[in-house]
Amino acid sequence: MLAINPASVTSHQNYAEKKGFNFPLLSDPGEIVVAKYKCQKSTGKGVIRTVYALAPDGKVIFAERGHADFDKVLETINAYE
Repeated sequence: MLAINPASVTSHQNYAEKKGFNFPLLSDPGEIVVAKYKCQKSTGKGVIRTVYALAPDGKVIFAERGHADFDKVLETINAYE
């Protein structure tokens, strides 16, 4: 499991510690991945929060735009295993 957005590495580290995440949060300052997943706002600047959970085989098992409920995401992942 990993997360990615344009925020800084330091910001990600602080957030991960606060939330108790045990997975990497990756920084995409150039918004390259954001563009590939079509998560940019219509203005071309900024990000529409989007959460995807992928199975080991690459199948999307969860997808939601907006502020997804992390408990729901983790429940979906745990149910897949």
